[in-house]
Amino acid sequence: MNPYFVSIIIPTYNDWTRLSKCLHALAQQNYSKENFEIIVTNNNPDDHIPPRYFVPENCIVIPEAKPGSYAARNAALKLAKGEIIGFTDSDCIPDSNWIKNAVNYFSVNKMCSRIAGNVCIFFETSSPSKAQLYDKLYAFNQKGYVNFSGTSVTANLFTYKNVFDKVGYFDEALMSGGDFLWGTIANKMGYRVDYVEDVIVKHPARKTLKELLKKERRVGGSQAIFLKEKDNKMLNILKFLKELRPHLGDIKFIYSKGKELSILTKIYIYLLRYYLVGVRAYAKLKVQMGRKPNRS
Repeated sequence: MNPYFVSIIIPTYNDWTRLSKCLHALAQQNYSKENFEIIVTNNNPDDHIPPRYFVPENCIVIPEAKPGSYAARNAALKLAKGEIIGFTDSDCIPDSNWIKNAVNYFSVNKMCSRIAGNVCIFFETSSPSKAQLYDKLYAFNQKGYVNFSGTSVTANLFTYKNVFDKVGYFDEALMSGGDFLWGTIANKMGYRVDYVEDVIVKHPARKTLKELLKKERRVGGSQAIFLKEKDNKMLNILKFLKELRPHLGDIKFIYSKGKELSILTKIYIYLLRYYLVGVRAYAKLKVQMGRKPNRS
């Protein structure tokens, strides 16, 4: 049987240094380079590829001026030749068996249409910051996304090209959450998603509070768009106030997932979680009240 041809899609935005690690990892895949292509979409065409930059033989870099990673992914999808499409991000480092394990899983599990792969958070320093400890607990809960909503983040997602033919492409109006929205539609249409532990990419933990805040503001703004709750301003304010209530479930989550952490660190992470949830809710409310979301 002929192996599947796979298209790997990576959006990037002013991130050539981290993308380089991703591309070097893809060049070391235990899957024949003749059987996969890499399409990198540069979402800032004015930021040119650095001199002597490593680009694998089976990789092309295309420009996309429309802001947003989903517009960038869609631009690559229109060119993709693969029967299977794999997504990751420029700050991810795929395991050497990433593509091979995904293809093998599809080959054995014929009823599976989408794979949510394992996103392993790692620390780039020996003494992680509180922000990194928080991100280790809360970022990329792929197994939870599959179990609770039938979705997957595009940091580690594989699916068949024909699923996009039926479901459609990503919503380009969103700066965040487009993978959740697309996955929700695919799930409703019956395209099964499985969490697969050995389809692995590594992702560095966010180092600073500034990075965490940037993410929450982006997510909140995008939530306001795909939830389409702009009409009733008073109702949106009431929902915002409701989101500011303490979430006791976070206490259980932090204690179960962060067993190695000290009591003081757990308390700090809980308070940080409460703060970040409020930041996300406020970013959502601002868009609901008429502000435009942006990628930062």
